Formats: sequence, structure tokens, C-alpha cells
Amino acid sequence: MSCSKLPAMESLERESVRSLYEQAADRLRSHFMGMRPGERVPTEAELTRFFQVGRSTIRKALQRLVEEGLLVRSPGKGTFIARAVPCIIHSIDRVSAFMDTFRRNGEDVRTQMIDFGWLGREVPLPEKLRDWPRPVLRFDRLYVSRGIPHAVARVCLPYTIGNHISSADMESTPVYRMLREKFAQEPMGSEFLVSCEQPPKNISDLLEVSPSTSLLVLERITRDASGNPLEYTTHFLRPDIYRLSVHLGEEGAGV
Repeated sequence: MSCSKLPAMESLERESVRSLYEQAADRLRSHFMGMRPGERVPTEAELTRFFQVGRSTIRKALQRLVEEGLLVRSPGKGTFIARAVPCIIHSIDRVSAFMDTFRRNGEDVRTQMIDFGWLGREVPLPEKLRDWPRPVLRFDRLYVSRGIPHAVARVCLPYTIGNHISSADMESTPVYRMLREKFAQEPMGSEFLVSCEQPPKNISDLLEVSPSTSLLVLERITRDASGNPLEYTTHFLRPDIYRLSVHLGEEGAGV
């Protein structure tokens, strides 16, 4: 939308005790609330000319609306009316496929394979995976709900498994199901390391967030009944969409 399509608005009161950016935010809020989710709003330069104020004033007005959740910025693309985002609770106290999380939350999800290839010894892995022969298969899977990208799973598989699967195998098949059905390997336990980190640029681009945005990062190693690691996955999760859930029982209570 260009400023030529903006309706007439009450002029900003230059002598008011209320700051110009607050007045601009009020007027824009009233108009933007009538727009469709995902619709692009005028640029800072256009709004600066429209209101006849400094660019910093418009930037502060738009930032306030971003903080309120009405607008969302997409680096390199512009500022848009925010879409209703999913709210996903992910339990990390059970051995289950990541896709099960969406079913439990009643959330439809679309997946997309982003990358599929082999890693040599130049790419480090956790010390617990030092016995994995190289190369190691790695692929990235993007998760999208309601048109909003919200997670990337970076999966690593040992050569003994990865050498027998293709990109087509993993296009939409959950890793745990593939391990059970194709290799008769039953995931018996998993360990998580949870952190908050700024992601690599390719991940922030996929999730449509600023590179300075910190994501929830879950590193998971899944083991078989003998304790051998079957897979290693790093989940990059948008913190405005995900909540982590853990159920704990009192020691000795028989839980």
C-alpha cells in the first residue's frame, strides 16, 4: 500500500504535550487495524512525507506498533500487518517425533526440505558422536503453519544409516518413523541441550526473523536400547511461537 491510498487523517498537533510519534502511532493503528493480515504498509519514507515529520518520528511510531504485535518487519521486504501466529507447546520429556507436537497442538503444518548432503571431518559434531564414521548425512527441514515459518530441524544421521536413504525418503517422513520402518531401530531415549542463540543467517532468513533475534535452540541426541546414538537433531525454534514443556515427578514417588 502506498500513501496515496491512505485515508485522510487528523493532522498531528505540533503543540500537544503528546509526542508526535505517539500521535502518529495512534492514527496509524486505527487505520492498520482495518487492513488484512500480511498486507504491506507504507514505507518509512512514504509516511514521513505523508505526516510531514522526521523519519525518526515515523520509525518510533512503527516500532511501537511492532511491539504491540500489530505489525511485523521482514528484513529486506518491508513492514506488514501481522498474521495470527501459532502457539505451540513442545514437550521434551518424551521420546516422540517432532511432528507429534503439531498433532497434539491441533496445528496443521507443511514441511519443506531445504538442504540434503554430506559432512566431512571439517564440520565438528558433539563429543558424544565422536565414534560416528564420516561422512555424516545432514539435511534441514523447514516447518510452516498458517503461512508462517516457525521451525527448522537440522538432522544428522550416521553413515551407516544415511547411506541407505535418499532426499525423497526424508521429504516428509519423520526421522523416528524412518528409523523404525526402514532400519528396525527403536528410539529408546533422548537427551536435550536447550539454549538461546542467534542463528546462522540462512536459518534467520528461512524463519523470516532478524539475524539479531535469539532463537530457542534444542540439540537432541536419540539412542537405541544399547545406548548407541541413532540421530542428532538441532531444532531452531521461534520463541514468539514455541513454549517448552517438561513434566517432573518427585523422586521416589513412583511416577
